[in-house]
Amino acid sequence: LPTSTLTVKPNNPVFTGETVNLTCVIESHSDWRYEWYKGTDSVMLQTSDHYTVNGDTLIIKGVITSDQDQYWCKGQRNERPKSSQSRSKVSLTVT
Repeated sequence: LPTSTLTVKPNNPVFTGETVNLTCVIESHSDWRYEWYKGTDSVMLQTSDHYTVNGDTLIIKGVITSDQDQYWCKGQRNERPKSSQSRSKVSLTVT
């Protein structure tokens, strides 16, 4: 399966109140629908007051200490390969 990796801007550690952009990069194919997950519970993140999910980018507005956690992304599509595998989780550190 294609693997997905995450990039984070700005680099760790981030400071309380900053806006953080996480971008999901999948190495091959196209037409991906991106899913974003946080923490050991694998909570799927949706657009809310705090998060903006914009395709391959997750924006966290006004980072707070409870955002310090692990994040990862996954791609889904209609044709084979139907999903990607997450290569690594990114740990966000908030100071």
